[in-house]
Amino acid sequence: MMGGPVRNLSGEVVLVTGGAGYIGSHAVLGLLEAGAVPVVLDDLSTGVREAVPAGVAFEAGSTLDRGLVVAVLRRHAVTSVMHFAASLVVPESVARPLAYYRNNVAG
Repeated sequence: MMGGPVRNLSGEVVLVTGGAGYIGSHAVLGLLEAGAVPVVLDDLSTGVREAVPAGVAFEAGSTLDRGLVVAVLRRHAVTSVMHFAASLVVPESVARPLAYYRNNVAG
């Protein structure tokens, strides 16, 4: 983790959307270090399954699938969410703003 003491998050179950991507996977490592139980939700459109540490629950799918998200929240008794499942290619976001809004905000 970057700078400062690591807060003890023991007992927290944190859903990390986009947890198989670069930033999300590092958040998962930080959560593990802090004693939290991360659960990863990722559609693997840009992330890679191998980025999720062994032993961390992985759910394949999109944040746009409301039924899946509700099921994951319930199945794992999630207490908080970190949202990293976002698209971030600037030229494409300018060309297709509604698609980016749908994925980054609605999802």
